[in-house]
Amino acid sequence: MKRVHLIPVFMLGLLLVFAGLSYAGSKPEFDLEWYGYFKLDGSYDQNLTSHGNFVMWVQQQAYDDDDDQFNMTANQTRFGFRALGKNYHQAQVEGNLEFDLYANLDGVAENKAMIQLRHAYFSVKYEKFKLLAGQTWDMFSPLNPSTMNYAVLWGCGNTGYRRPQISLWYNFKPSQQTDVTWGAGFFRNIGSDLTPSFTLSLGETTDGPDDGTDNGIPSFQGQLDVKHSWESGSSLRVGVSGLWGQLKAETNFGNHENYESWGASAYWKLSWASGFGFSGEAYTGDNLGSYMGGILQNSTIEGVSTTGGWVSAWAEVSPKVTFGAGIGMDDPKDEDFTTGRSKNTCYYGNLQYALVPGASIGLEVSQWETDYKGDEAVKNLRAQTSFILSF
Repeated sequence: MKRVHLIPVFMLGLLLVFAGLSYAGSKPEFDLEWYGYFKLDGSYDQNLTSHGNFVMWVQQQAYDDDDDQFNMTANQTRFGFRALGKNYHQAQVEGNLEFDLYANLDGVAENKAMIQLRHAYFSVKYEKFKLLAGQTWDMFSPLNPSTMNYAVLWGCGNTGYRRPQISLWYNFKPSQQTDVTWGAGFFRNIGSDLTPSFTLSLGETTDGPDDGTDNGIPSFQGQLDVKHSWESGSSLRVGVSGLWGQLKAETNFGNHENYESWGASAYWKLSWASGFGFSGEAYTGDNLGSYMGGILQNSTIEGVSTTGGWVSAWAEVSPKVTFGAGIGMDDPKDEDFTTGRSKNTCYYGNLQYALVPGASIGLEVSQWETDYKGDEAVKNLRAQTSFILSF
């Protein structure tokens, strides 16, 4: 049997096994739980940024003077629901569907936002095992910092995004206060359409489909996660994760060259019962643009190596007031590309104040600096306010 056939057969087998374990005789039902928030962001930037409404890096300046900008958007408004299964015997069955309004960042008027799918998955848990199928977060680098900026330091030290997957999880408790979870799965392999680096025959061009689809197999991710809780309510979470994918640069005449993307990361989160804590991630890898690494530099067949990470802290100083602060950095290897973004750094601090239960107002100030290979670094001071009503 060809390798391309083994993966769907394995996936189907897992689904059938879990379906058999969860069968209960009586008709299954679901309880739906709606959730989300309305959010308005207003931001001032000293210079042009990657996306305006949110920032991932600072654009190169066209003028000697600062080119300041003001943006206002409701696009981060988010809504979704959870489906909680009933009458599934010993199994726990859940589903999640979630949207925001950032579907199209170019060519759409600000007051005509489009719906973007964020999560669409279900899971079946039986004893210590859980099977998950659908679109949700990568296993790779699972944490996010405490920013008001929509991009949560993507392109500036924070990697990992969302993509279609089938993943299997196993959880056990070596002690009453410690949980250990490992997971592994097949993930949608997403790339660009590169041209093979060897000399092409006359008239050859790229074939069109992205190189992740062209390779014929998914990418693979894994994670090992340990969480320990103390009787005081404090907790510590640590873990490691990794990914590997093979892509194929192909021409319209069928000539091709394979290349890889890979990454490894470590993460941690320490929370005290008194309401403060810190978290962070560190990563390294090659061709991680589709995972929000390497300042989203384009992949190459030879590979764009990159390292980065972030650290975030928070403190709930009262029932109404929360502070947050952090730093992120992404540093692709200069020798691996000829032009473009070569280093990205951000420092941020924020304050949130609860007006009434469920409604809050916040202020975040951040300093950004993006280096460009062979050119001067550009800086940006950003001030952002956020108004949020959660439900």
